[in-house]
Amino acid sequence: MKTEELNYPSYVIHVKDFKDREKSVIRQFASLNMPFEWVLDYDIPDIDQAVLDLYKYHGNKLRPADISCSLKHIVAWERICAGKQEAAFVFEDDVLIDLKRFRQLAAGAITEFYASGHEIGCISLGDGAALHVPWTKLRRGQRLYPAEQVRMTDSYWITRKTAEMRLEWLAENGFFLPADHLINKIDNELGIPILWMEPTAASQGSHTGLFSSTIQNGEGGKFLDTLEWLLKKFRRTYLLPLLGVDPRKLESALRVDLQLTDRKKISLEKR
Repeated sequence: MKTEELNYPSYVIHVKDFKDREKSVIRQFASLNMPFEWVLDYDIPDIDQAVLDLYKYHGNKLRPADISCSLKHIVAWERICAGKQEAAFVFEDDVLIDLKRFRQLAAGAITEFYASGHEIGCISLGDGAALHVPWTKLRRGQRLYPAEQVRMTDSYWITRKTAEMRLEWLAENGFFLPADHLINKIDNELGIPILWMEPTAASQGSHTGLFSSTIQNGEGGKFLDTLEWLLKKFRRTYLLPLLGVDPRKLESALRVDLQLTDRKKISLEKR
């Protein structure tokens, strides 16, 4: 496969009323010359008890936005399984793709994935939550690094078999978690490799301050959100590795940092 070729379908999780995000996605994918398909199912007004029963939702703490997001990811996996391609990209509509490097980095990572003998797996493409493989552990020429958790759900690549395994798990167990925690639970229980790509090729616009978040409160405004993002990225990228913190691990000292800096999200999850 040539490095500029990415012959995989792309599914973009989207809320129909978010016109600014819609324009952003259309512009980015046109620049990349990559076709994509919207996932518009299960906006909050579309979710009723019949839908919750269909997907065996059995929680009572998730906000409607979290439930909607999880359902949209599940629909993306359903479409991957219904398609003919061996793998696919999944993006959220607040994704900010590195237009200059995405094709080369993603293609190189996928080539490394198959060269390593993987048949199932999930590649986290972006720097969600400002998470990176510690710079002390990076290796020249290596693109993929094993992890115990995904870096949020704004951008990832999975094989069709991975999507099938997740849906089989859901058919038996249902769900009660936000999308990223749901993926962590399923993939760790089933032994599905989670791999972080470095360098990353995407960011999450609702974290950088470009877009308002549907999950977190935007209490600080876009300027403060952007400033918080930059400080968080510097701290987690450069400082925490010096303390031996590896955010790829579920039980990591990074949890302390997350609790200190992501108060808005944590407070919502407790409601």
